[in-house]
Amino acid sequence: MFNLFTRSVEKTDLALINAINASQCVIAFDTNRRVIEVNDLFLQATGYRREEVLGQPHMLFMDKEEAGGSAYATFWGRLLAGEPTGGEFRRLGRDGREIWIQATYTPVKDASGRVTRIVKLASDITVQKQRAIDVAGQLQALNRSQAVITFNLDGTILDANDNFLSAVGYRREDIVGRHHRMFVAESEREGTDYRTFWSRLSKGEFFDGIFKRIAKDGREIYIRATYNPILDTHGRPVKVVKFAADITELRLDMADKSGQIEAINRSQAVIEFALDGTVLRANANFLALMNYHEEEIKGRHHRLFMPAEEVDSQAYRDFWKALARGEYRTGTFRRVAKDGHDVWINASYNAIFDPDGKPFKVVKYASDVTQNVLARKRSEHVGAMLENVAAGAEEMSSSVREIATSMVRSRDTAEAADHTAESATGATRRLASVTESVGGIVNVIADIAGQINLLALNATIESARAGEAGKGFAVVATEVKNLANQARAATERINAEIGDLRGASSEVVEALTSIRAAIDNVRQYVTSTAAAVEEQSAVAAEMSGSMQRAAKEAASIVG
Repeated sequence: MFNLFTRSVEKTDLALINAINASQCVIAFDTNRRVIEVNDLFLQATGYRREEVLGQPHMLFMDKEEAGGSAYATFWGRLLAGEPTGGEFRRLGRDGREIWIQATYTPVKDASGRVTRIVKLASDITVQKQRAIDVAGQLQALNRSQAVITFNLDGTILDANDNFLSAVGYRREDIVGRHHRMFVAESEREGTDYRTFWSRLSKGEFFDGIFKRIAKDGREIYIRATYNPILDTHGRPVKVVKFAADITELRLDMADKSGQIEAINRSQAVIEFALDGTVLRANANFLALMNYHEEEIKGRHHRLFMPAEEVDSQAYRDFWKALARGEYRTGTFRRVAKDGHDVWINASYNAIFDPDGKPFKVVKYASDVTQNVLARKRSEHVGAMLENVAAGAEEMSSSVREIATSMVRSRDTAEAADHTAESATGATRRLASVTESVGGIVNVIADIAGQINLLALNATIESARAGEAGKGFAVVATEVKNLANQARAATERINAEIGDLRGASSEVVEALTSIRAAIDNVRQYVTSTAAAVEEQSAVAAEMSGSMQRAAKEAASIVG
């Protein structure tokens, strides 16, 4: 049995010693700090066997760093000087685990007053201490992270931490002793609800929620807060502690996001899907665009809006697999309304993620661009037509240029023909003049032939008168007469030919004159036509250029 003070004790003290041994951890040290006695409760608390601690120094139960410190030396100095010491102490068990004890170290003195041993009576408070440390840690964490303020049950402020003071813009001395209503809007503080609020708190009722409060500078702040009545050991409320977080920025941010979402819902067609494409909900804009009622589409698959030829395609299956993985898709899409007509939309499919970063639904924001797409298709058609017209205009311009070239050549040829006809007319006129000259010569020859014929006749008469002597002369006269007749006949034929030639020359001159007049008319026509064709060529070239530019502009608009 463990004897606290001496081996020889009175029987009357034995019961007390037994009671202490049964309820307390008891250990005794000599003046060298070594263990001389220990009871079973202490061994159980530390996990040691008796033989492992007897004779060992007190620092066996200490953290090495703490045992080497000046505070530890002072602690033992006071004990050896006879000064009792008590309190909560941190010690280590055999396995190194942390043990907390509530202990008193009592010096035991002999008759001369000299300290002979140190007796420690201790209670293992490890569980309570750990609980208290945990609570203190939580309170400390709350004080670091939360705005904390304490009230009497009537709402009078007892204290507030720095976080709360920072949130409302006050100093501690500005608020301690004043009522909570100083943080409440004037319209609210005089109301029945506010009085009821504090009445219920004073009865121990707990409140949690988002509250609007007023800071020192008059600005509104929003807090997420709990009002916690603190109860005494009899379960009666004694004060109220409020833990709060300033969520003003979050509230404003939420209001901003809510406003943005509301604006999107007003201006966009919005529909939500499960990850497999099942419709969850749709806004009025989407329903109006697709001509459905919500009950007609809720729970059905997105393929309801797809063209029939795309529903079973691999691309469509891959589209939803990508969205289910959290990928984002945007573009212009063709969809089908309830009545079967095509609807074109500019849309984004957005995966929505949970707090763990996993997608759990898809939201589509869309705007109707059907008219734009149809206009684009019409523009593409017009562009193609313009390209064809431009090509035709280019061909026409080329043909007109060729015609213009041919007309210029025709004009030049007509002018050359006119010059040739003019030359022929001059030559013909010269021929007529020569013919006239030849006719005069022929007339002279005819006159000579007549005179020769007359002389031959006279010669014949004279030869007759001469008789025989004139016969030879008569023969010559006859021959001369014959020659004269032949010359007359020839001149008559020449006159006839010349007459024909003169008539032909006149006809040729008249014909050439007519030809020249016709050629002149043709030249005028050709000149006029060539000028018109040249003008048309310029117009056609300009038109071709305009058409090509229009085709390019149409193509750029389509693109």
